[in-house]
Amino acid sequence: MLVRHTRPTLACHRLFHSTQKAGFALPIAIALGLVMIAFAGTSILVAQNARNTAIQRRESGASLLVGDGAISRALLELEKPNNSVLLIRNYDPIDSTTGKNYLGPDGISKSGDESTTAINQWTGYDPSSAPCFQQLGSVAPNLALTGSIGANETYTIRAYRYDRQKKLGTLVVEGSYKGQLSLISVTLTITPILDDFPGIFAINYTDPMTGRVILRGRNILGRNGNIYYGPAGSADTSLTSISAPGDTTRPKYLAALWSGALDGNTGDRIEGKMFACRLFPSIPLTPQGQNLGLINTTRTLSGSAGVITYYQITGINLSNNDTLTIDTTAGPVYLYILPNAGQIILHHTAKILNVRTDGQPPKVGDLRIMNLGDYTAYTRLYDQSCIQNAFLYIKGDDLQLLSSGPGCPGGRNTNFEGVAWVEELYSSKNNASNQYVNTYDPGVMNALVTSGSTSGIAVPDDVSSLSDLLEYIDWPARYRYGAIKNWQRVK
Repeated sequence: MLVRHTRPTLACHRLFHSTQKAGFALPIAIALGLVMIAFAGTSILVAQNARNTAIQRRESGASLLVGDGAISRALLELEKPNNSVLLIRNYDPIDSTTGKNYLGPDGISKSGDESTTAINQWTGYDPSSAPCFQQLGSVAPNLALTGSIGANETYTIRAYRYDRQKKLGTLVVEGSYKGQLSLISVTLTITPILDDFPGIFAINYTDPMTGRVILRGRNILGRNGNIYYGPAGSADTSLTSISAPGDTTRPKYLAALWSGALDGNTGDRIEGKMFACRLFPSIPLTPQGQNLGLINTTRTLSGSAGVITYYQITGINLSNNDTLTIDTTAGPVYLYILPNAGQIILHHTAKILNVRTDGQPPKVGDLRIMNLGDYTAYTRLYDQSCIQNAFLYIKGDDLQLLSSGPGCPGGRNTNFEGVAWVEELYSSKNNASNQYVNTYDPGVMNALVTSGSTSGIAVPDDVSSLSDLLEYIDWPARYRYGAIKNWQRVK
């Protein structure tokens, strides 16, 4: 019997393929679903991490902004007159995380020079009781080391270092925002405010005949021609304040400096102020350099680039037209007159000149003449002699103006142009009828008459080259911060 094979119908064929496709589609759909779930989960995690990162960045940024705000707040506080004296003092406590200072002497965090000894020249520092501070109504520094900026923002001043050589101050402040901390360091230029600078400073010891200024009508020229003298040794011990040109008290203060009507003077020849308050210096001095002995003839000395050039001498005695020229074009020159050695005596038209050859004006602080002696360490200027563009420091004796007329180049009515910090400043009589003044050396001062002579002292307008000495006298210096030299976040 023959068996006939039949072919599947078209309907059955389609059913078979349809069933086969369905068997593959289900796993693919499930796999795609799992992939979508994985993508969704990953997206959620990424979004959460991004959110957390954004929050951290926001809070870190907020703490950084708080640090910036703290720097501004601290600088505003340091700008106040009573707090500005702290800008040349150091505050560098111990960082609890390192056991050492935050900055160290170089003012750079973690540079390796930090020590385990805390530095605090801020707390307890109060110069307001010094006489010249009292005259200006100064009060004690009052700088808060911590404070708030907002509801969640606080700051703390962590450290401050002052570089005396570079005249830079570095301040470190920590900002905090909801526990996020940010340390910011900023380095600024520090400059003194030189209003009322002591162009003439008579050093007053306990002896009432020190700290005296006996002018007898001599000129004191320049806006920095301010005189600081000891009231106890003056002709009027009741005066203990300040007198500016034009003040009603002016005649009394002139008389206190032996420059009134009884001293042959009519009018006011002092362009600066008079301060009846005691200043006392503690300038560190170390004689060094080549010993030139006695300088008694024309000579030139020059400074060197990048350093201070020092010389030791036993005195200066010049006459006729002899000139000691100090060329400070390349650098400063400091002259030390050795103790128990000699004086500076200039006769006729002799001169000591600070000069430059590069077209720039000489700086008064680039020629420093420091007499380390006592009793016989005086400087005497006779006739038409001159010392120009110099800082003269005689802690133990006086500057004597015995000149009969002007002698300095430039045509001003002067014999000394510069800054003089001396034990006393004396003048010869400009009239035989001037009142007698008792001094340790009354013979020369009262016997010599230089009729009608008013040639005196001119203090330069630019005295910034002496700003390094201000911290060594109890003068009420104030300071300001200037340009930002560096700003950085501290790790």
